[in-house]
Amino acid sequence: MDHKLLDNKDLQLISQLSLVAKRRMAGLVTGEQRSPIQGGGIEFADYREYQPGDDIRQIDWSVFLRLRRLLIKLCAEEKELTLMLLLDNSRSMRFGKLDKLWVAKRIAGILAGIALNDGNRAGIITMGKNLTEVFRPERSRASLNAVSKALLTIEPVETIDPVTCVRQFASRYGHKCMVVLLSDLLFPEWPKVITGLAASGCEGFIIQVLAPEELNPPYMGEVTLVDLEGSGEISLHADLDTTQKYRRELALFLQQVRKSCHRNGLGHAMVKTNQSLARILYEDLRKGGILC
Repeated sequence: MDHKLLDNKDLQLISQLSLVAKRRMAGLVTGEQRSPIQGGGIEFADYREYQPGDDIRQIDWSVFLRLRRLLIKLCAEEKELTLMLLLDNSRSMRFGKLDKLWVAKRIAGILAGIALNDGNRAGIITMGKNLTEVFRPERSRASLNAVSKALLTIEPVETIDPVTCVRQFASRYGHKCMVVLLSDLLFPEWPKVITGLAASGCEGFIIQVLAPEELNPPYMGEVTLVDLEGSGEISLHADLDTTQKYRRELALFLQQVRKSCHRNGLGHAMVKTNQSLARILYEDLRKGGILC
């Protein structure tokens, strides 16, 4: 493993965690992934909250009578999983003291390592004007080093067309994998990206990567803001009212993203670049339901 991306502590995290796949996906063959699915499994695994669109026949009505909660009974089945990691490599991902793209690469490396360690496949794709396959899905623990090297080659691109990329993803990988999008979602087309991933037929999860400077801007007084995507710059006087308005707008944006993900059946977690990988994995992603 290339020490520049992941170190020995990160390797320990890989061995301690597993991916959780909640849905059956076409095209997968029997493998080592223990995948909680709705019925048809060979062993009881867990419960989860009922969501619109679930088969009501899978509701455990005995639990409902006792607890007044609609819970779906999950079973475990041995399935091979293909994990596709979709990275937003737009120029805005280079923002922050510890830039968001670097953190996204490290998270992607960990998730790919977890998939490979469980005997599954992992691939890496990026968004530009078109979808780019950086690393072809492989099923081999020995390919973990190759994943790291592939991630290190990813650099920001001048422009991206996220809607076109998601359409291309659906055409190429639809109904065949679990997809994790790592992005700040700081582009106007973000609602179409969420609905497009949901429409792909893949189980999806969005990891929204943001820098502390975006969540709590440290700027006061006369400042010049430069658009990393190349749309120019603007000068303004940042006072208390300005920063409070910014925080309100940001909170509304994050709330809209969470609601859109939930409405479209996608998992969501917002992570900060100044958090440790262990905290991101054990708190944000386990809480989000993608890891166990």
